[in-house]
Amino acid sequence: MKISVIDVEGKAVKEVELPRVFDSKVNRSLIERAFWIIFTHKLQPKGRDPTAGMKVSAESWNTGYGIARIARIRGSGTPRAGQAGGVASVVKGRLAHPPKAEKKIYKKINKKERLAATASALAATVNIELVKARGHRYEGNLPIVVTDNVEKINKTKDVEALLKKLGLEKELDRTKEKGVGPLLVVSDKTPVIKAAKNIPGVDAVTAKDLSVLHLAPGGKPGRLVIFTESSLKILDERFKEVGVYGF
Repeated sequence: MKISVIDVEGKAVKEVELPRVFDSKVNRSLIERAFWIIFTHKLQPKGRDPTAGMKVSAESWNTGYGIARIARIRGSGTPRAGQAGGVASVVKGRLAHPPKAEKKIYKKINKKERLAATASALAATVNIELVKARGHRYEGNLPIVVTDNVEKINKTKDVEALLKKLGLEKELDRTKEKGVGPLLVVSDKTPVIKAAKNIPGVDAVTAKDLSVLHLAPGGKPGRLVIFTESSLKILDERFKEVGVYGF
């Protein structure tokens, strides 16, 4: 399938062949599974001091006082004296089930499954129904492909002007409320990446680093994506080598 390439002025200048990866089958369950597995790679292990909330001198008063037999702070003459302490579910007490640093939160996914999920998520970006289901406001053809001159843009105002010329003015208004907006995929680490990320909701990534995390935030496919012409060539080579077509 051929798709029009748009220049920085918002005009179609030529047509290019769309890589076969965009013909992959959209597998929602695979995309969601891969997203949450890869998402754990960003998590940082955390834990609690094993003695947190337990560094008090407390004991139960036992029966005969008409109060609960929960452990209470010993002593007198202080605000804490007689208050419950050293146990869970009380003010300044310990956590019942605190997080543990030794818990394994890093999950693994094999390379072929990960790339298959990314290919499936790429295919979802050309499905206008899935894109609109995510809340994106766009009425044009998908995918949006722009010339490589876009990668040289180094000012945020110029990126914003380009997005408006591509018919994404309503989309930019939507993302001002902290929504997930368009994703710009480029061929390499170019100035436009930094410039684009200053716009609320807009992200930018190289074709080499593109993953399900970028294409399907929250595990939901159908993000609105803008590709540069060179990035399509890189994606074609990247997925042609591993043979993930048909997933």
